[in-house]
Amino acid sequence: MPLVPAFRAAAVARGLFPDDQPMTPEAAYALVRDMPYRRASSRTPETTIEEWRGTCSGKHYLLRALLEGLGMATMLIVCTHEFTRENSPWLPDDILGEIERHGPVPDVHNFLRVQAEPEDDWTTVDATWPLAARDLGLPANEAFVRGVDQRLAADPIEVFHVPDDADPQTFKEQLIEDHAGAQAERRDRVIERLTQWLGEVLPG
Repeated sequence: MPLVPAFRAAAVARGLFPDDQPMTPEAAYALVRDMPYRRASSRTPETTIEEWRGTCSGKHYLLRALLEGLGMATMLIVCTHEFTRENSPWLPDDILGEIERHGPVPDVHNFLRVQAEPEDDWTTVDATWPLAARDLGLPANEAFVRGVDQRLAADPIEVFHVPDDADPQTFKEQLIEDHAGAQAERRDRVIERLTQWLGEVLPG
């Protein structure tokens, strides 16, 4: 299905976007960013729209498709990182306690590089955390401004450009296996707890 019209229709139906305005890259960014941080039943853009939720992978797969549909060039980026007390002091106490007992939690994070116009520089775009999460200390970005790098929701260790001919989720899952190894299940538990906590403390 054409993603931009379907996305706009879903946002209008949810009362999140006016029915008399065209979709813009700035509006698409804000709508995707403010989707609840929660795993959908799959990470395809169509499912993310239908269920109106996603984590860093699903949100950025969708946002990439939307920005390209609105005329921008994009690159899907993935990086390894770790949750630590130092870089994520906003985590709930039980996760911070888990980190203190067992060490940093390995993770893999998706974001985008975007070129608004062919002559523009490539800039970093990250729509992971809803804006309301900023009040909890999370590094949520206020707006998409063309040509301005955004703050990442991770401290990158290694950064990879996902090849255009690769399945992005397969690419990410292989990187999780390589980076997290025996801690992959622990990572999943922490992500599930993080989504649960954000669902409890954020509006909507």
